[in-house]
Amino acid sequence: MNYLAHLYLAGPSTDLITGGFIGDSVRGTVLEQLPPTVQHGVLLHRAIDRFTDHHPVVRGSVARMRQRFGRYATVVADVFYDHFLARDFSHYHDQPLGDYATAMAALLGKHVDTFPERSRRFYRYMVANNVLVSYANVSGIAEVLARMAERTRFVSHMDQAGEELQHHYSDYDADFGLFFPELCKFANAERAMRGFE
Repeated sequence: MNYLAHLYLAGPSTDLITGGFIGDSVRGTVLEQLPPTVQHGVLLHRAIDRFTDHHPVVRGSVARMRQRFGRYATVVADVFYDHFLARDFSHYHDQPLGDYATAMAALLGKHVDTFPERSRRFYRYMVANNVLVSYANVSGIAEVLARMAERTRFVSHMDQAGEELQHHYSDYDADFGLFFPELCKFANAERAMRGFE
């Protein structure tokens, strides 16, 4: 899953949210240097990613686009799923998406100086471009993935992801509808196992 989903699935804990946000940037011994509750957030992020990557519905989404995006198909699927979460955010959270994005920016901003550099850079970009809110529109998703395409080591074709989403919109929407409730149950159980609500 991508940033919006990781923030949402972390629940109300500031430390889990922080760990969820920086999860992709934490490598090796850096994890051990974090406060224990933030470590739980990073580990929750990793558990969510493993659950997602091995889920048959997600694998179906990835297979649908594998020929077009190759090794980057899983990245594209993650961002597509964030689109559907953003679009239907009011079904999952009491706060409107715009208010939630503002609250997350403020919460994360208090800790941004402690983030790994990659996470600091994305935080600044996210806030400056209102990225979480932009996920609700296909054009916002297309822009985010085109920007990612500029930074990939290999040819990714992610600049064509907006077109892919438009052409197979109902298929990816249906996949998300099947998968996300199961992911929510999994994340809730993982948080409870770690002693968080």
